[in-house]
Amino acid sequence: MMRRKDREITDINKIMEILGECKVMRLGMCLDNIPYVTPLNFGYELTERGFVFYFHCAPEGKRLDIIGQNPNVFAEIDNGGTLTPAEKACGYSCDYKSVMALGTARVITDNSEKKHALSLLMKAQTGKDFTFEDNDLEGVSVVAVDVSEISAKARISKK
Repeated sequence: MMRRKDREITDINKIMEILGECKVMRLGMCLDNIPYVTPLNFGYELTERGFVFYFHCAPEGKRLDIIGQNPNVFAEIDNGGTLTPAEKACGYSCDYKSVMALGTARVITDNSEKKHALSLLMKAQTGKDFTFEDNDLEGVSVVAVDVSEISAKARISKK
């Protein structure tokens, strides 16, 4: 439950707007009760089942090892924030927009889904459309995060 309801964003279009402004997702994972957080470039889409975030990585490594043993993940995405100054130290604040999501990660094995995910990722990162051939998929893993819960909030000061 969000404490600051006055900052909560529930409109899906506004959430998508925030996601469209951001380039980095921090993905939290946990293995053997030890947390691991990594920043990732990402793509996303809204499907009939909800949001799906996508990222790519090497075909082996710590991310995939953890996801293989515990696919439950948490994503944090924000616009970096802007410091808002004040006369006194305790008056300073930060304007921001952020999205947080709980989900389940899965490694994509189907080449057509992999191509779709990579296209969404590149569109989100560059604003350009790209297509991929099967040989482009060699040497890369693509992971989907199927989001089960999502929340967003923002603080925008009146200037």
